[in-house]
Amino acid sequence: MDRQWLILVGKKIIETMISVKVLTITAVLAISTKLVLMSLMTGGEWGAVNGGVIATVFALREGMKIAKVHRNGLSGDKEKNQIEGMMV
Repeated sequence: MDRQWLILVGKKIIETMISVKVLTITAVLAISTKLVLMSLMTGGEWGAVNGGVIATVFALREGMKIAKVHRNGLSGDKEKNQIEGMMV
């Protein structure tokens, strides 16, 4: 494989890992796991907290995607957008 390609892939992986959503999920998982190990939180609470945080992060992510599609005036359907682009 091309060395330059490997460097670009490595940079992309690092950028993704540094993103806010990954750091948020990692921090909440680490803190809540520590609390469970210290018997300050039950397993049910652990599941509720982590499930809630992960669901919220991904819901916000999808909401931002939808907002971007509406802001750009696209339908979200790539094939339909391509066909409409050819008609113009």
